[in-house]
Amino acid sequence: MTSRRGRGEDSVYLDGDRWRGAASLGYGPDGHRIRKKVSGATKAEVLRKLRDLRGELNAGLPVPYDRLTVAAFLDRWMTKSLPGQVSEKTFDSYADTVRLHIKPSMGRKVLRKLTVSDVDQLLAWKRNAGYSANTVRIIRAVLRRALKQAEREGLVSRNAAALSAPPRVRSDEGRALSVDQARTLLDQVRGTRDEPLLTVMLAFGLRRGEALGLH
Repeated sequence: MTSRRGRGEDSVYLDGDRWRGAASLGYGPDGHRIRKKVSGATKAEVLRKLRDLRGELNAGLPVPYDRLTVAAFLDRWMTKSLPGQVSEKTFDSYADTVRLHIKPSMGRKVLRKLTVSDVDQLLAWKRNAGYSANTVRIIRAVLRRALKQAEREGLVSRNAAALSAPPRVRSDEGRALSVDQARTLLDQVRGTRDEPLLTVMLAFGLRRGEALGLH
């Protein structure tokens, strides 16, 4: 007869032809108990895996958190990790991207199970929905930065967004003014303080910064 184990202790048992073990590793950010299960061909293998888990926990390393969703992690990243690392304007842009694009599509997925295919599918959905290549690029960049933090914490083994295929962003073409457009622009600014500057820019094809640097 097997004695009853105390709550939180590891358990090892034979299930058919496989040995299985379970370890209680405390509580996660949402208050749920973290219970990690392992299996092996022998009892010794299962005991070794449980010892390794305990060793990681005692060393202060993050333990596997099986139920942490992408949405829950992104919320924590936005409130605890990102502030102070970017400007307020960038933070607001990230928050909009997370709220409008990432969480609705993959927020319910378990973070550790997120795959490169999941990210590729998200980006494809956005392209097919008519979003610009630049918007798709931003979505990938924000998710990539968030998953970099998850990877740093040991919550994921690899950054799925970093491994996804980046969208191709074509440079805008045909940005030069035609002769008639240039004349119309000069007519509009004639007699103003901007006329000399724009005349030089149009005549020599200078960028604004180059023209402003002239004496």
